[in-house]
Amino acid sequence: MSPPVVPEVPEVPEVLSERLDGLTAQVHETDQMVRDEHPDGVHDLRVAMRRTRSLLTTFKRELGPDRCAPLKDELRWAGGELGPVRDLEVVHERIGAVLGDQRVELVLGGVQARVDDHLRRRRPEVTARVEALLDSERWRRLLADLDRFGREPPTGTEVDARRRLSKDWRRLRRRARQAAQAVDERAHETALHEVRKAAKRARYAAETLGPLFGEDAARMEAAAEAVQQSLGDHRDTLLTRRVLRELGVQAHLDGDNGFTFGRLHALEEAAASAALGAYEEAHALVERPRLRRWLR
Repeated sequence: MSPPVVPEVPEVPEVLSERLDGLTAQVHETDQMVRDEHPDGVHDLRVAMRRTRSLLTTFKRELGPDRCAPLKDELRWAGGELGPVRDLEVVHERIGAVLGDQRVELVLGGVQARVDDHLRRRRPEVTARVEALLDSERWRRLLADLDRFGREPPTGTEVDARRRLSKDWRRLRRRARQAAQAVDERAHETALHEVRKAAKRARYAAETLGPLFGEDAARMEAAAEAVQQSLGDHRDTLLTRRVLRELGVQAHLDGDNGFTFGRLHALEEAAASAALGAYEEAHALVERPRLRRWLR
């Protein structure tokens, strides 16, 4: 009887190269989606760039710190240019969804008209930033630099992949503890934002190392994603409440009825509480020792 075939496990440099190649391709594909005005284009392009930045951060030693730093800076700049249009889309999707759930007798005044007017006034400004980005020489240079970067192999000869993932996981747990110790609401919001960023980094590191560590990495990825998702929902409610308050105040100043905006604001506050509850559950999962024991 012939011995069983043992699946070949890829080397870390190979995993990093394949990951970088895939992410570079995603950036190009989603760039075209934005140009084609695909509804998910901006979101998907931001995610592709975020994953790339995370890879360059976690594995900068292997990929070359001096090479990674300028690319990370340019990816951060590009993401910032895309952020406002994505925020506008999210806020109006949320307002549209919650407004659509209201009974007719609870929608008082020109609510929909005011929401639509807000979108019309803001959209030209934010879409102009996206168009300027995609038409800029700086963006074309970034795409070319990504292509060039991917053609050069990782420079590190030895990689402790478990240590890289463990470091990102410790950062996530540390920032969660710091958030729990925040002394006021503003400090808590700022700290939760840092938790969310750490969760993204840990998630993408686990995602990158999935070919090496299989289900162990997949469980960590899922736990970090749950933290990221819950805190993302919480941030979206915060942005939405700011717009609802602005619209409600303007309705009052114009002599219109602001009741519905106040109601929608309260519903978004409830959604924020639910998101924080989901975060606490996700955080409890992150803290389970058996989730990270294999990293030792």
